[in-house]
Amino acid sequence: MDRLSAEGVVLWLDDYHRGRLTDGSLERLVADGLVGGVISRPAAVARAVADTAAYRNQLRGLSGAAVPAEERVYALIAEDARAACLALEPVYRATKGMHGWVSLGIAPGLAENARAMADHSRRLAEMVGRPNVLIRIPAVGKGLAAAGDVLAHGVGVHVTSVYSVQRYAQAVDVYFRGLERATAGGHAASAVASLVSLDIGHLNARVDALLDGSADPRAAALRGQAGVAVARLVYRRYEESLGGPQWRSLVADGARPQRLLWTSENAPDSPRAALDRLEGLIAWMSLHALPQQALEALDLREGFHGDTLSGEHGAARRALDAYGWAGIVFDSLAHELETAAIENERAAWERLLTMTQPN
Repeated sequence: MDRLSAEGVVLWLDDYHRGRLTDGSLERLVADGLVGGVISRPAAVARAVADTAAYRNQLRGLSGAAVPAEERVYALIAEDARAACLALEPVYRATKGMHGWVSLGIAPGLAENARAMADHSRRLAEMVGRPNVLIRIPAVGKGLAAAGDVLAHGVGVHVTSVYSVQRYAQAVDVYFRGLERATAGGHAASAVASLVSLDIGHLNARVDALLDGSADPRAAALRGQAGVAVARLVYRRYEESLGGPQWRSLVADGARPQRLLWTSENAPDSPRAALDRLEGLIAWMSLHALPQQALEALDLREGFHGDTLSGEHGAARRALDAYGWAGIVFDSLAHELETAAIENERAAWERLLTMTQPN
């Protein structure tokens, strides 16, 4: 872990649910300095509702109060986030708000309604009532428009479903303009946080599946490299975004950089595979989300020697050219992955709605 910290990498817990609180594992991970943030996903909460008793008492109370289905889900995840925010508050305070954040999402069925997404995001942040909460909003549909409105109201945003440099650049622009609107409205720029996540594991898995069906003899040598190539180009765009006059003006007002978070949300794998992927995604100020088993396996892992993203954009562009020779068009692939990500989130949300119905 010390080697990653020396490279400016901070790890997040990616499979957070209330069971991580009741068994003390989140508190232990924070105390050991292993995590600087957590992500609450409906799929993880649904598994915990099915497999543990962690939510039983709250669900019983909500059932007795005849609370609508979606409000029950919001009540569950808001309570989870509030407890996680408190667990991470020492990190948040010690780093002056740079780390110690908790990400949770709104109903994915709102993706085509910017106003509804913004309203639900602000209300969910109010339900949590902690300064270190981020509301997760997908970059698909009207998501980026909603993200800008939420940021303008001083609420932190975690932008998801990003699989290309072009979409990432749009998210950066939304953050900058959202910060400008927030400060014009009287919010302190230093209190408005944002990050953008790229599901590198899912991207790799999809590209590798396409390569398996390619007749090009060079295809086999390209397996497992797509995610790192895109990450290197995105990181280059991140560095460029911090060199322009718009950012210099914002940082003079106290703004913080919009962080990059690498995930593997839709490609579950072994702790070893997760740590192998981490080794190719090391760069200053970057974040990496890992499941608990991978975090606990860090002490057994060697490697993590040096920055593997910075200055590698030339090689990354050549790699994407090679994928083009194999018939893979990344623009259309990114759109496909964005659509699949929101559908996966929608399915998980629907499962959670069903599971929290009164008996």
